[in-house]
Amino acid sequence: MPIPLIIGIGSGLVSAALFASAATATALAGVLFYLAPLPLCLAGLGWGVIAVLVAALTGTIVVAASVGSATAVVFAISVAVPTALLVRLALLSRPVQAPQSRDAATLEWYPPGRLVGWAAVMAGLLAALLVLFLGYDQDSYRESIREILNHSALKELDRDGTLFTEENIARLSGMLARALPAAFAVVWLTITLFNLWIAGLIVGASGRALRPWPDLQGLELPNAFLLIFAAALAASFLPGLPGLLASGFAGALLVAYTLQGLAVIHVYSRGVPFRGLLLTTVYLGIFLLGWVAIVVAIVGLAEPSLGLRRRAARGGQKPNGNGPV
Repeated sequence: MPIPLIIGIGSGLVSAALFASAATATALAGVLFYLAPLPLCLAGLGWGVIAVLVAALTGTIVVAASVGSATAVVFAISVAVPTALLVRLALLSRPVQAPQSRDAATLEWYPPGRLVGWAAVMAGLLAALLVLFLGYDQDSYRESIREILNHSALKELDRDGTLFTEENIARLSGMLARALPAAFAVVWLTITLFNLWIAGLIVGASGRALRPWPDLQGLELPNAFLLIFAAALAASFLPGLPGLLASGFAGALLVAYTLQGLAVIHVYSRGVPFRGLLLTTVYLGIFLLGWVAIVVAIVGLAEPSLGLRRRAARGGQKPNGNGPV
């Protein structure tokens, strides 16, 4: 049997096991669940598109056989298919003529900015599917969330019924209904890109990488995504279901522009005293304080107009394309 098929089958089994671990309801299972895309990313980035397709198919079949067809559909839609598509994009390349030679040609790989942009679109689409699955109109959508809260384990913590009253549940379900699409898109995109990044590091360190490590400091989303983000952000204020659907796309693209803002800060901070402390503060602020991510995203949104990285390069602070920082 060809090696990519063996790797794909093994990776699919591991991914299915990680995804199914959520059923055990333990803290470790939650961490393993978030790593479900990692085996698929490793198979694809290290052994090619055939390997990741076999892994995706194997994982879906195993989940269907062990947990159920409904869970397998969730696995296929949220993990297998998006991961396979992103790996396929990551492995795209085209020959370009080297400027110093008329004969030699080098490979130009799919830009990481476009990869992040398409991953954000996938996150928005998945958030929209989640909303439509819960309800085809705003009332049924909110009622579904209310039913979920009524049957959740949280009510077991309030056995006397003083905290989770009908009024409090209605208020909480309204808040969750508004925040769910954006929160889901943000979490899904973060997990997916993190697994791609980790897989890239692993296959690169092992010498199995099918493409060189990209210059993440040069991450740049196409200008079209700026228009999409502006439209999604404006539409997210609409009442009813359209606003909910748009908020998922807005949340995902906010993460994408936060990553672009981080790339700008990495480049522009070269040569700045206490650069390590500055970057540590920014990252901690993003994880601990939500508004810091918005500020960084504004930097990313402004980069096409301000050209901060070009100014840094003209000032002699040339980015290092050989590593992830």
